[in-house]
Formats: sequence, structure tokens, C-alpha cells
Amino acid sequence: MDNAQAPPEPPTITAHVTVTGEAAELLRDLAAVAGRSPEELALEYATGKLVLPTTDQPVEWAVFEGPTDLSERSEELLQQGMGQ
Repeated sequence: MDNAQAPPEPPTITAHVTVTGEAAELLRDLAAVAGRSPEELALEYATGKLVLPTTDQPVEWAVFEGPTDLSERSEELLQQGMGQ
């Protein structure tokens, strides 16, 4: 029978993250919409997993992916949807 001992567990890492200003406000809003905690999102933000926009202008990946002529056809589509 082998009496080898298991290797010791590596020491734990404890981290504290503080997010302030507009980033904190965005994280709180996102947490409310996503049903998650602001702390959870702050950790993702600190690790780079969650990227926040750095401009007030919508970024390309946040733009609605619908028909290119949606704004031109909206009246027609609304009338069709209401059965008129």
C-alpha cells in the first residue's frame, strides 16, 4: 500500500476590488437588469471578462441587428402588426 501524502493545498488568494464613478454606476445598473450582484460584476470587470463602454455613443456590438431599412418601414410594420 502506498503511503504517499497528497501535496499540500496552495495558499488561498483574497482580493478586494473597488470600482468608483461611472463604471460603478454602470455595474449597478447592469446588475439590476441582469439579476446579479454588483460585486459579482465588479469582479468580472476587474479581471477583464466584462468590458464596459468608454463612450456615450453606442458601440458597434451593442447596435440592434435588424433590417437595415427598419426605420423606413416602421410605420408599415406597425400597421401590419395592428391589423390595419
